[in-house]
Amino acid sequence: MSEEALRLPERPRKREGLVREELEGMDEVIYLDEDTASHFALNATAAAVLELCDGTRTVEEIADVIAAATQAPPDEVRKDVQMILTEFLGYGLIQPASE
Repeated sequence: MSEEALRLPERPRKREGLVREELEGMDEVIYLDEDTASHFALNATAAAVLELCDGTRTVEEIADVIAAATQAPPDEVRKDVQMILTEFLGYGLIQPASE
């Protein structure tokens, strides 16, 4: 994919049609894509990032929330959140808030 195709939206929004399933005793959260019947297993941090993608927060604001919750170094968290969001974008899990 081109760099343009993977440019993160300024205010990412979780795409509609994703159903969250938490399975007891599992350390992962499963998201089912109702449109494609695909499923995605995310760890707790990645699931929190996806839930924060509500179209109102910037990428930096999402990273700040995760950094505060985990007490991890903010610079590391920003890099990790950008990587996670890039993967989400590649899988079609997020989109710009305006769509």
